[in-house]
Amino acid sequence: MERSKEDLNQVKYFRITSSTEINIDEADIFYRKKYNTIINYLKIILTNFEDTVSVDYLRYINPKGCLLININPGSDIEFYLKLISKNYQLKLIELNYNEIFSNPKDFIDDFPIVIEEFIINQSNKNIKKEISQQSSIENNNLGDSKNNFKILIFNEREFPPYFFTEKYFLSRFINYFKNSDFFIKNHTILIWINNCYDDILANQNKIYYIFDLFIKIPILDNIERQELLKNFSENNPKIVFDIDTIVEKTQDWEVEDLSQLLKVGIFKHFLNSELNNLSNEITDILVNIIDEGEFIPSSAIKYKSNKRTYINVEQSEDSPFNVNSKKGMISLEEQEKITTDYINHFQNENISEFMLEQLYEDAASKNYNELIIIIEKLSKNEVLEDNDRKLLGKYPFLLNEHPKMAQIRLEKGKKRIDQIKKVFGYD
Repeated sequence: MERSKEDLNQVKYFRITSSTEINIDEADIFYRKKYNTIINYLKIILTNFEDTVSVDYLRYINPKGCLLININPGSDIEFYLKLISKNYQLKLIELNYNEIFSNPKDFIDDFPIVIEEFIINQSNKNIKKEISQQSSIENNNLGDSKNNFKILIFNEREFPPYFFTEKYFLSRFINYFKNSDFFIKNHTILIWINNCYDDILANQNKIYYIFDLFIKIPILDNIERQELLKNFSENNPKIVFDIDTIVEKTQDWEVEDLSQLLKVGIFKHFLNSELNNLSNEITDILVNIIDEGEFIPSSAIKYKSNKRTYINVEQSEDSPFNVNSKKGMISLEEQEKITTDYINHFQNENISEFMLEQLYEDAASKNYNELIIIIEKLSKNEVLEDNDRKLLGKYPFLLNEHPKMAQIRLEKGKKRIDQIKKVFGYD
């Protein structure tokens, strides 16, 4: 009885959708070559693979029902997986993030157990019903067994970054289900969507303990973005824009980013009645949205997540930038060396122009006066104090440029923040 009560509590963390309730079409998906691997994997799992795999390969095939996908934020991967669920009549299970965030500690502390208990509960609850339904459904492509299966999607993107820095989701999942066939035995295909390749590298020696395949899907290249924009233009001939210009302005942008940019551009064009009567050309509007930072692409989020630990240098006892790591007083020469090493450490960091503007605006909104003083010290080659170095630890991008340029960017960011505050009545 105790287990039944526990199982009942796990259901609140999940959303279950039947295939008939999924409203999505193939036209909504930008198809990539790597998606072939996903669908081929699912076909093998959904069929009786022992009957379809040749004897020569059968002894190597021992699927666990888990797939790991690394893809950039802003992709349409979840829509693609939902389309598969719809087409193959598979129950779709997603995490109920609203419920998780209402009391995150309960979920985070025991999330592998939560998943395990939920799947067991679903298997025990539905097994008789599924067998009954299976006998009445005819399917010539995949065989009867597929109707027992369900897809469970675990998308890291939906979680705030601090979840991962403190709890190491991927590592904990692998260690808990290591070498287990739990998922496939319970007719579940778990698809783990990862957006930070650093986490994959941290677990590179054990990801195949539980995942059958690891698929790395690269960011859209120029040709793919051009194709996506061309498809939109052909399907919406009344909307006119220069594809090559937008392709050039959207390096590292993903499917969702481009789609949202076009929607915002069309809406802004619609608001300008004078232009509406003259032309449906929106190229300048789209470029202005990008240049003014009125749309933040997923690549900015990706940058933050992949670099989430690099600014925390002052917390490391062994860091050469931590003046407290040495006992006693530090000589002037040593302080100068620490300052030089600190600057050199970050001097070659590569940050996109768009992201740089956002970082300067953030810095100006929080520590403008202090940073102006620090920049003046850098321009005069003065020794930085402990507090100066700690503050630079929060904004290391300031060291990527000449102090005069950093000062200009910071002042520009301050003006931009002041304008925004004025618009919203915070002045």
